[in-house]
Amino acid sequence: MTGLGLWTPGHPSAAAWCAGVRCGDASAPEAALLEGPMRRRASGLTRSAAEALQQAALEAGSDLEELTSVWATAHGEHENAVAILGMMQRGEGKLSPTRFHNSVYNTASGYAAIAAGNRAASTTLTGGRELVASALLEALCQLEAGTPEVALVLFDEPLLPPFDPKQARATLAVALCLSARPARARAALSNLRRDAVAPVKRREPFGGMYVSAVLELAERIEGRRPGAVALELEDEEGGPVWCADLELQAV
Repeated sequence: MTGLGLWTPGHPSAAAWCAGVRCGDASAPEAALLEGPMRRRASGLTRSAAEALQQAALEAGSDLEELTSVWATAHGEHENAVAILGMMQRGEGKLSPTRFHNSVYNTASGYAAIAAGNRAASTTLTGGRELVASALLEALCQLEAGTPEVALVLFDEPLLPPFDPKQARATLAVALCLSARPARARAALSNLRRDAVAPVKRREPFGGMYVSAVLELAERIEGRRPGAVALELEDEEGGPVWCADLELQAV
């Protein structure tokens, strides 16, 4: 792992989140990767994902124009999807073109690729409790298949009514730059498996958002705490959870 990025309201970086330092000016992601009209059209969710990606790439020294990427989100641009459903029920049922093209699951990856002029492979996936593990598996498989570097971006936002909000109140985006042959890695991830480790506890303000399981990994990397890292949130069923081994590298 060569680069780490994080954005959530009040905490504009992984260091700020782990230090518990709240920044009053960080109510919206800067998302400098997206410029002008593109930034204005992008949703808050897409901007948060782009911000985390740019942070991770900058730390890793990666070229955003050439970086292969994996994006993971449980619910994607559901705010735009809900808005479109409402438009269909009103008047003549006409839809906003901007809302429509912002409603697909790969909206964030598309915006980032256009902004960076990136023609590399990009995969967007979804999932439930195994979202973080599934995304990491996809990224690791691409590295094993010969891709030299992969950016992994995990992001979600609180669900709107009529869906179950699970008490989540804040957007979260976390990005990792992973390399098969890192020149200056911060940490190494290996041995992705199911094991009897303690799952990640739910925490405020993310409630039961599956993507928040990646916070344990981000906090361990930032705090330099090696060991087996759980990649799933706790639930009522118990039993083995997906986890991986984290080994720290000299910095």
